[in-house]
Amino acid sequence: MDTFLIPMTDGNDLSTTLVSGKDDIDLSFNLLFRDAAGDKVVGFDTEYSLETKFSRDLNAHVVEKRIALVKLCTKYRCILFRLDRDNVDYVHLLKKLSALLANKDIVFVGVRKRDDLVKLRNEYGLEISNLVELSELVVGVLGEPALGTYGARDLAGNLDVLRHLEPRNSILSLINWLDNSLNRQQVMCAVTDTYAAYKIGKKLLDDRRRKCIY
Repeated sequence: MDTFLIPMTDGNDLSTTLVSGKDDIDLSFNLLFRDAAGDKVVGFDTEYSLETKFSRDLNAHVVEKRIALVKLCTKYRCILFRLDRDNVDYVHLLKKLSALLANKDIVFVGVRKRDDLVKLRNEYGLEISNLVELSELVVGVLGEPALGTYGARDLAGNLDVLRHLEPRNSILSLINWLDNSLNRQQVMCAVTDTYAAYKIGKKLLDDRRRKCIY
């Protein structure tokens, strides 16, 4: 298990874990459930890697994108799960992920995640029971349709929940997120998007709640 302390622009030093073995998996899910028991909100995001497959229809090898990393963030930590089919604990990980994502008491929040839901279902049999799509929620709460087109970083800056975020580096689309040698900079970039989703979700859900009350 690799653990980093990643500084966020809101002053929070976020404990970040790249999960590997079975003991790490169990500990990580226990921590996530504990955090969610008090807060009820978990930021959700993914990273894609390129995979070469043989297509019978084309009679050739083709390159496809598949979800390689599931990222979950709370107020205190961000945990990254590699969906590596060659991992000896792969089945155990999917079982644990399935139980967490199916928990209706937890609100998972993400920006433009509809396609991810389909891929998680089709590729891994994973379902998220209670996902709030923030690109839709922000339009409903603030009444500004343009905000629904923003990515997580731009939306976090616009809502003033995380400031001074650098644009996401396009080179990240070429990274093999299943690699065991991910460096601190790569991890920090992956975590930033997920933590931004958490912060956006907290603000918008609180704003919606107050709006309903008054």
